[in-house]
Amino acid sequence: MRRLVPLICGALLALNSPALAQHHTDADAAIRAGSQQWAAAWNAGDAAALAALYAEDAAVMAPGAEPATGRAAIAKHFESSLKTASGGQDKIETLQVMVAGDWAVEVGKFAATAADGSHVDHGPYIAVWKKVDDKWMLYRDIWNSSMSQ
Repeated sequence: MRRLVPLICGALLALNSPALAQHHTDADAAIRAGSQQWAAAWNAGDAAALAALYAEDAAVMAPGAEPATGRAAIAKHFESSLKTASGGQDKIETLQVMVAGDWAVEVGKFAATAADGSHVDHGPYIAVWKKVDDKWMLYRDIWNSSMSQ
């Protein structure tokens, strides 16, 4: 057991290295930027741009809908959703990004308004990101409404 203590301490120190910290900072920034790209694509009504943010094997798990799995199904899901939103806008706020190698979990909140600016919905979301060909892509995306039905 005593021989394991130095190994464990060394591993913990390595995890706190500046190189790893930089990796986490870079991933955090890329994921926060990706979320803002998502909001910009939604607000522009661009389903293709939204789908392009997702990995080929991604899944979107939206409230009141069956999961959309794969980029083509995700594009179709957003085409339909954007018609319903008809000019509404989403604001996304990333609250936390947790990185582990080529995977990350983002926790945040959203607020949606109608085209006339009235409040439509708000709630939390969790997004799982994975690094694909050196680019962070959405892998699983789920959100919930905090409003009463």
